[in-house]
Amino acid sequence: MEQKTMEKVLNQISEEQLQNNQELRSVKTVQEKQNQALEKDREQINLLNRNMETMKTEQKTLLQRVTAPIQQIEAFGAEIKEHSELLKKPLTQEIVHVHHVPRLLIATIALFCIGIGISMGWYQTGQRLNQYLKNDTKWRRLSLDANVSLTKYMQDVSDSVEQNPDKIREEVKAEEEHNLQVWNLQQKMKADSAEMRSLVPNIPTITNMGNHNTKKK
Repeated sequence: MEQKTMEKVLNQISEEQLQNNQELRSVKTVQEKQNQALEKDREQINLLNRNMETMKTEQKTLLQRVTAPIQQIEAFGAEIKEHSELLKKPLTQEIVHVHHVPRLLIATIALFCIGIGISMGWYQTGQRLNQYLKNDTKWRRLSLDANVSLTKYMQDVSDSVEQNPDKIREEVKAEEEHNLQVWNLQQKMKADSAEMRSLVPNIPTITNMGNHNTKKK
């Protein structure tokens, strides 16, 4: 009896184990199916995402294609406006004449100018030499015709000029300016005396007063 009961129990356990194994297999198959469904869902989601990205890029390209003609139209309108403004202004034509001078002509002109400069220098040098010769001749003639005192005076002047020419030249200029001022003052006095005589006829002039005083003496 006990052996039979043991066999029954073992059979029951084996049957239960078989059922459990079947249930486990069914659970595994269900899990595999669920996993496959999840994979399909993921693939579909990825596909949808890719489709969304492509749609976005297509929308951008469509927007660019739509806006490009508008921008071209706006640019064309701006160009038309600029051209209309230019057409309103009067057209001014400026003709510029560009003359190309050959290098040979430039060199010829330069040599001609240099020749003129050299000839002018030679001419001035000749003029100075002639002036020097004339002054030397005048000095020598004066020294021959002058008396002893004048000759000595001329020699003293010549020596002083050779010793300090700048100082003597400044002194001569100062004396000439002084003489010019004196002469101008005399001319002014004569003019004033003439004006006074025209106002009062009995007043003698400066020269007449000098002559009158000499006669009295």
